Amino acid sequence: MAPDTLDLDLVVRRLAGDGKARVSADAVAVWLLGLDGSELALHAALGFARPSTARTLAHRPFGRLADWLTPRRVPSLGIVPASLPPGRAWLREESIRSVLVVPLAAGGIRLGLLAAFRRRRPFTARHLAAAREIAAAGGPAIHAALRFAEEREHVERAEILLAVTQTLASTSDLPAALGEIAHRTAAALGAECCEIHVADAPAPSPSAVPEGGAELVVPIGREYAAIGSLRVVRRDGGEWAPTIVELATAIAGQIALAAENARLVRQAEAHAGELAALHDVTATLTSTLELPTVLETVADSARSLIGAQRCGVFELDGAQQLVPRASRGVPIEHLLTLKPGQGAVGAAALRRAPFFTPDWREHEPPGYATDRVGDDVLRDAVRRQGIRAVLAVPLVSKDTLVGVIAAAWDDVHAYDEREVRLLTGLAQQAAVALDRARVHTAALRRADELGALLRAARTVMAGLDRDATLQQIAHEAAGIAGTPHVKVLVVDSQTRTLRLGAITGSPVPADFAVPLGSSYSGRVAVTGEPLFVSDTANDPQNNLAQRDREAGIVTYLGLPIRSRERVLGVLTFNTTMPRRYSPPELDYLASFADLAGIALDNARLYDEAQQALADLRAMQQKLVRGETLRALGELAGGAAHHLNNLLTIVVGRVQLLLRNVEDDRLRRPLAIIEKAAKDGAEVVRRLQQFSRTHQVGQLRTLTLEDVAGDALGLTRGHWQDSARARGVSIDVEQRLAGATTIEGDAAALREAVTNLVLNAVDAMPKGGRLTVETRTDGDRAVLVVADTGTGMSEHVRLKAHEPFFTTKGVKATGLGLSVAYGIVRSHGGELTLDSREGRGTTVTLMLPRAGATSPAAGSATAPRAGALRMLLVDDEDEVREALAEMLASHGHTVLTATGADEALERLDAEPDLDLVLTDLVMPGGTGWDVAAGVKARRPHVPVGLITGWGDTTDVDDARRAMVDFVVEKPVTVEALQEAVARVRER
Repeated sequence: MAPDTLDLDLVVRRLAGDGKARVSADAVAVWLLGLDGSELALHAALGFARPSTARTLAHRPFGRLADWLTPRRVPSLGIVPASLPPGRAWLREESIRSVLVVPLAAGGIRLGLLAAFRRRRPFTARHLAAAREIAAAGGPAIHAALRFAEEREHVERAEILLAVTQTLASTSDLPAALGEIAHRTAAALGAECCEIHVADAPAPSPSAVPEGGAELVVPIGREYAAIGSLRVVRRDGGEWAPTIVELATAIAGQIALAAENARLVRQAEAHAGELAALHDVTATLTSTLELPTVLETVADSARSLIGAQRCGVFELDGAQQLVPRASRGVPIEHLLTLKPGQGAVGAAALRRAPFFTPDWREHEPPGYATDRVGDDVLRDAVRRQGIRAVLAVPLVSKDTLVGVIAAAWDDVHAYDEREVRLLTGLAQQAAVALDRARVHTAALRRADELGALLRAARTVMAGLDRDATLQQIAHEAAGIAGTPHVKVLVVDSQTRTLRLGAITGSPVPADFAVPLGSSYSGRVAVTGEPLFVSDTANDPQNNLAQRDREAGIVTYLGLPIRSRERVLGVLTFNTTMPRRYSPPELDYLASFADLAGIALDNARLYDEAQQALADLRAMQQKLVRGETLRALGELAGGAAHHLNNLLTIVVGRVQLLLRNVEDDRLRRPLAIIEKAAKDGAEVVRRLQQFSRTHQVGQLRTLTLEDVAGDALGLTRGHWQDSARARGVSIDVEQRLAGATTIEGDAAALREAVTNLVLNAVDAMPKGGRLTVETRTDGDRAVLVVADTGTGMSEHVRLKAHEPFFTTKGVKATGLGLSVAYGIVRSHGGELTLDSREGRGTTVTLMLPRAGATSPAAGSATAPRAGALRMLLVDDEDEVREALAEMLASHGHTVLTATGADEALERLDAEPDLDLVLTDLVMPGGTGWDVAAGVKARRPHVPVGLITGWGDTTDVDDARRAMVDFVVEKPVTVEALQEAVARVRER
């Protein structure tokens, strides 16, 4: 049979027709093996009366494939037995008597069977040979047709699979594509409907299997895991052809692949979304180095990435505690400060791995039942927060734990790998950002600290005002420590207390003082060691606990202020929130305490230097003033000497004239001249007092109270009567203390104090208060005269000691204060003047208390009675002649000498001299030299000293003992008579 066609059905029908004709059969059938070789399928049947001819013949080994027809091996002839098994009953129904069976094969490949049937006559061997020829000829044709059918079937299946693949690939909407694929699959498999169910897509409503129909279900899966199913339903019953099953399986595989791809795409998109979200977070985190901003960004990102209802960011601080720094969905003050190992947050920190609990009530994190937070068990504290599920992820940077991110849900929440992955990725980025921000913040803080320290150091170095410097240190320290409550307490060694030097924040009473050794600061001052108290309100050793509770003070830090190992004070810090200080913070804050120590030491040194400078200036002024007065005194003394010589001549000559002139017309001018000369002598006397050549009279024991009382009594007319007459009032206040006994000249001191009181009264033309005070100061007796008058400018004060300087005009001589200065100096004391314009003047006299001795006046042997023979020594001719005439006018015999040497020569030549009168200052020898020569030769002869230099208080006792009396120039007749009379009486 020529293979002119590849249509299997046509080839099989031709084969069946040829065989029927060649072997004269009543009926012919052709069965072909299925693809798996497990059964024979009827492909052609001719001559059968009933449609019940077996369509499928199951067989076991191929060698027995015709056992159902004949017990012989094919090819064979056989007679149908009278009794047949149920599966072959159709042979009897067709009245088949003889069967002829030959195999169909091609190239050694068995293809099936060709069977011929007769109802009356049996087949013969000739018929068998003919059948074999027909089978041999038809086998290749059937084989070719089978191959062609297989290839066509493969093509059709490939086209179907290609269409399925294209459909799946052409859309990203897998559920929509599955609907179209189900329609194509049903058409390709000849089914009524096809239903495809995939886990990630909506499931279609299942269709009922028609009565007598068939259902084919193929699993859709990947790697041994089913993700769905492909269900095919047809109206016809029976087994599903293997090719249909294979095609359905292939379609299911494509669907599985598409579903897997879709899943991967979704994962990739989700991962891309996660990466994009993390990238955005990273960009945000890296855009700032401000730690608070970074913490807030981390909290926002964590909440938005995983959709948690609450989120918190915890930072591991220096005390190894997890402190909440940022929160979302819950006030930050409601979050708990935990230790590593406590709760979900602490567990993540301790394990350095994510920790998740879907419901802490069912799966409690570590420490919930045992650890305490404040007064509560951790479980109760978390219950009040109202959360159920917690996911905590550690923040680790460079193998160092920096904190924890925690997300929480109010309800039970299932574990989600994606949430863990997202929060872990965020944690990695956040840890780096937090580390950078912390480094940046630390750098900024260090810069701020150094800046504050530098500013404080500049203040210490540049400022000498202790209070202003300490206030600046307190201000800078408060800014760095982050608390407004800073105090600088300074040790008061006299009262043994700490007193306020500077303060920021809450004020304290002005008399605030802390005894050394009591309270926190007192203990720091005594021990010299820092002290930190974390809970002052509940500390039984806190003496000010009630005050701290009222002020909201929580912590105390006290740092000793030192200088050269000596505690000068305490620098204190108080906070109203819980606070811990790391060792670097304590070291840095101690720097401010060191600066305070330097400031206090500098202030002390500055005060000492200022006091020393003030003392030096006062001493310089005193020395300058003293030298000035000394120079003026020497000048005044020299002038007084010459004036006294001149006045001696004038007064002596006038008095001699008055004794010899009786005419009143002459006596009157002479009296005027005498009076003017005596007034001039009084001026000279004041000059001598200023020059300190005025002799202090007889020294005796007296009190400054008596001197002050006498002076006030002598001046009462000025400060009381005259003031009242002018319509003003001057109040006099006496503060007279006892024990102000001194050795002095009462008259001279009374004159000095009187001058001071008069000056004070003149300085209060509109009235005021005059204060006279006496007191003791060590070995000094002090008298103070103070007024509330007009005062003096600095220029006037500096010139007030100068003689003849006055601000009162022509009515004053300008000698009152300068004379008082000289009197006080002559008593070995000091006079100081303190005055300011508009604030009055205070004059202070300081004199040695009783104990000083004064030289006693020498005594001489009394001369003979009557006229005396005396020697007069003076280098000034006019003075010598005037004095000689004055003495001679009283009947005395006067011998004269012009100098010391001549006087001693005359002494040696005149053995009967009764008295020697000598001038003090002479060229070639002084009056002291004359006195010494006289006493050496004739100790019994009295010696009188005539001087125009004033008193001789500065002469030693040995010299003073050589002089029996002193006569001051200008010498008057009365003075000479009184001196000579004293000599006569002796």
